[in-house]
Amino acid sequence: MRPVSARRRGRSVAGAIYYGIIGATCLAGTIQISVQVFFTDHPPSPYGGCHEGLRALVGAVDRARAAAPGTDGEDGAIARFRAALEPEWQYFDGVATTCKGSAKDEGALDAIERLRYAEEHAARREASDLAPLRRQVQEIVNTDLAQAGAPPKGP
Repeated sequence: MRPVSARRRGRSVAGAIYYGIIGATCLAGTIQISVQVFFTDHPPSPYGGCHEGLRALVGAVDRARAAAPGTDGEDGAIARFRAALEPEWQYFDGVATTCKGSAKDEGALDAIERLRYAEEHAARREASDLAPLRRQVQEIVNTDLAQAGAPPKGP
């Protein structure tokens, strides 16, 4: 039997460490996802029924759409949009539970969720496209138009 060289032993140790890190990363990710999916309590719906919950979710999307525009860019628009969805959207899972069993209600919930997603992406695109233009117009209003409306100085 030949003795194992130091180089070969080093490769084996490095391989074991590498695969150990990969395995630990996969295990940690699996545990985190499993906890989020199976062990997170969702608040129950405060709404009287499915249709009341659906109306509240639609109202929150409308409110969020109106809150998103601004001059501070994409991050600000998304933050305003998501903040305006609350408190109704924290009960989304509870509303989904009350709507289970009716294909029509589940379809309506799905459509509302897709609308929220589309509105958020529209707010993101609009912010990136329109924020520079809004800032430019605001600068014009603050400088040129503010001076034009001021009373003339001197005799």
